[in-house]
Amino acid sequence: MLVQRFMKKSPTAAKRSFDKYREISVLNRIAITPPRDSSGTHMQTDLNHCIQLVQKYDPSGYLPGLLLPSNEGRVGYFATRAFWISSGLRYREHPLSNTIAKSKQIAGIGEQGILVPDDERIQMWKNGMHSIYDDEIDGSTAAWQNNSVLRLLNHVIREHNLSQRYFDNILFGREKDVDMKQYPTVKSLEDHALLSCGSLLNLALECMGIYQGEDHDENSIIFETAKHIGLTHGLANALRQSVPTAAATGKVIVPQELCDKYSIKSARYLLSALSMGDTTCKIHLQSAVKDIAMIARGHLETAREMSNSLQKHEKGSLAAATFLPALASETFLDRLEDHHFDLTDRSLRSVGFIEHSKCASRLVLGSIKTKY
Repeated sequence: MLVQRFMKKSPTAAKRSFDKYREISVLNRIAITPPRDSSGTHMQTDLNHCIQLVQKYDPSGYLPGLLLPSNEGRVGYFATRAFWISSGLRYREHPLSNTIAKSKQIAGIGEQGILVPDDERIQMWKNGMHSIYDDEIDGSTAAWQNNSVLRLLNHVIREHNLSQRYFDNILFGREKDVDMKQYPTVKSLEDHALLSCGSLLNLALECMGIYQGEDHDENSIIFETAKHIGLTHGLANALRQSVPTAAATGKVIVPQELCDKYSIKSARYLLSALSMGDTTCKIHLQSAVKDIAMIARGHLETAREMSNSLQKHEKGSLAAATFLPALASETFLDRLEDHHFDLTDRSLRSVGFIEHSKCASRLVLGSIKTKY
């Protein structure tokens, strides 16, 4: 009945009505309250900013965060994911303040025209994280005090005792990515996915009270599953962002190994041939993209094979809730397959009302059944 009522309207009006209904029906039921802050004033603004960053630049990661079972987990999820997003934006937000209201950035790229040098961007985030972990608390000097994401992270890190190595891994991945115009092998692309998305997922688990290490051997099955979920997320995310990334930076997501396998001469040739409508090159690209998509699906299947063992774990249901982004990744891989693995197909990037509804339904159902 709900969908029928919306579909009587124009597609644009229907989507607007559904978005409004979704905001009322979901957000009013899932309150996210900021952590208590003795200094008072910033926490609600900072939390809102982090949620908006995820909603705008990583929409497939937005609803999984809302569906986490605890407020502390949700706050931590949006804080760490906002860090992951912000550290990868190559262009400043506009205006140059802690608001994204007027920003025209796109995921993973940023607002064209206000370029931040890569070394400056990465160093800023390194300085901010070091100031948190080095216990700098002087508001006049601590780097974390001047950034909404870092201010919220300062609270989340202390609340959940988050591991610094995961933040360092994400920044190390950003650093390696700067001069990497093409990954040499599929393994090197997977390694980057683990540094980025794998570390992000491990942080989300820690925000849910699940830790890794010698003192937590009982959690090894959870983090082994997380490894494969992180690879699925990372590979799917790389494919999703491949076209805007190539347009902005010239970087080709297809590793040289697959270019050799399918007789694609070079990354530069690939971009040039596609722009000229080279049908043969397009077919070769689709074959290479299919290989990457199948590898991503393979990791997801491996993770699902561990679900029975995971459900027997004391914190298995919490871990499964944290793995919900896998369903969003699978939804994209399904759409990619429906479009014959053609990354240049414009309709692939035009996600309509029905597609949004299907993805949201899968996520909500997965949350209810604790399935990923």
